[in-house]
Amino acid sequence: MVDNYIPAEDQISRLYREMYSRMLVYASSVLRNRDLAEEAVQDTFCILCTKANEALKKENPRGWLMRTLQNVMRNMNRQRMMMNRLIMTSLQAENLEEMLVYDEENVDILYGDVSVRADFQLLKRIVLDNYTMQEAAEEFGITIEACKKRVQRIKKLLKGKLSDS
Repeated sequence: MVDNYIPAEDQISRLYREMYSRMLVYASSVLRNRDLAEEAVQDTFCILCTKANEALKKENPRGWLMRTLQNVMRNMNRQRMMMNRLIMTSLQAENLEEMLVYDEENVDILYGDVSVRADFQLLKRIVLDNYTMQEAAEEFGITIEACKKRVQRIKKLLKGKLSDS
């Protein structure tokens, strides 16, 4: 009697080796950003791992993977559009108290090259963490005037980047 049972871990590993490159190329073409594409593919395989019993029993697990990848990318794009709207609204606000508060854990990933700037981290504290200028200035060890200038500078940079995309 031959046992055709293949453990889920082995099936997932086989799918990963077979599909990763194809999925990455596809995601890169849709998202136009390799880092986001890698994140989308990895998230898709994480979902596969959590739903392995269901997904691996499908007639076409590769098709399931591709549909899941499409859903992951759609969600990523939706999150990016929401973040863009938030930032555009905050950039147009007359005073910082009018800015929306949004709980987004992936804001650093979404704005990768800008997010490493101290000015961006300062703006994030004010917008997302609802800090006052005084609190942000104290945390960053700067004057309130310097804090205001840095916020103004990063708003201008973000506005330029968002209008380019």
